[in-house]
Amino acid sequence: MLQRLKDNFHLSMITLVGVIASCTLLPYALYRLATGSYLVGIVDLLMIAVSTVSVWMAWRTGDTEKPGFLMAAVFCFGAVLVCMKLGQDVLFWIYPLMVFIFFLVAPIKALLLLLLMVSAIVSLHFADHSRIFNNGFQLLAFITTTFITSIFAYIFAYRTHLQRKELRHLATTDPLTGAATRHSLTDELTAAIDLYQQKNSVSGLMLLDLDHFKRVNDNFGHQSGDQILSQLVPLLKQMIRQQDSVFRYGGEEFVLLIKEIQLADLHRLAEKIRHAVWHQLSLPDGSALTTSIGIATVQQATDWESWLQQADVALYQAKHQGRNQVVIATGPEADKSNSS
Repeated sequence: MLQRLKDNFHLSMITLVGVIASCTLLPYALYRLATGSYLVGIVDLLMIAVSTVSVWMAWRTGDTEKPGFLMAAVFCFGAVLVCMKLGQDVLFWIYPLMVFIFFLVAPIKALLLLLLMVSAIVSLHFADHSRIFNNGFQLLAFITTTFITSIFAYIFAYRTHLQRKELRHLATTDPLTGAATRHSLTDELTAAIDLYQQKNSVSGLMLLDLDHFKRVNDNFGHQSGDQILSQLVPLLKQMIRQQDSVFRYGGEEFVLLIKEIQLADLHRLAEKIRHAVWHQLSLPDGSALTTSIGIATVQQATDWESWLQQADVALYQAKHQGRNQVVIATGPEADKSNSS
């Protein structure tokens, strides 16, 4: 639980806001109901209920966008209703609410929600049945301070969003080749296994290793080796679909996750990739560069470790049998697929 909160910033923020909102609003809701202010008490209870449901949804589904927006929208709507009933006594709560909203939804959505909320509150002031502000100066002060708070909160939230995005990119993307890193591989493989178990959608795995790559570094230098690796990944990405992924697994080892593909088609694609590397990439002296590939489908796996192990064994066999070839992982499911 703690690890999930640590790994998912948005989930931790929704949980934190939900807990704070519930703990803060509950005493007020009970007090309002006890003193006969039923509308405000019901609104407070509604916000508590929505907070609880939103947090539960985020934890259960892993989707933080929809629960966060639901919570933010209900909070803004509730703030307007409470202001209509209690007037300026509630205005102090608007400012922490504005900060909360930027933790719940994307910066631009938060800014639009807050502008709508402030506009609604200002409109209520001019309604015949409600006078929230004592005078025009107080109204102008509210508009100015909420505008300044919104703008600075937006700038901070947007900058934080960009920094998190950049950190996520650095953590999941190999800086040399542009391939995804080994760190993100396990999540993708686990998701593919879950998809197969739930919807019988078959994914394929290729473990690709450049042959005699150590000699490249020894004979031509690491700079030449890095240049070859940086040329390899764009070539691989050209031959797969947008929904597929390339991961750098080790020094010259790469994993390709191919979604919604059967073993025969996976084998043909692997052969095309082997052929492309052989004929389109070369060493600094002009000699050919070859690759060995082990392939396995998700049908052969019980977890991501066993799936990757199947492909690794097949790759070892390709190396042992002379390199520059594709070997299909053996196993009960593979045998069935081959026989069909």
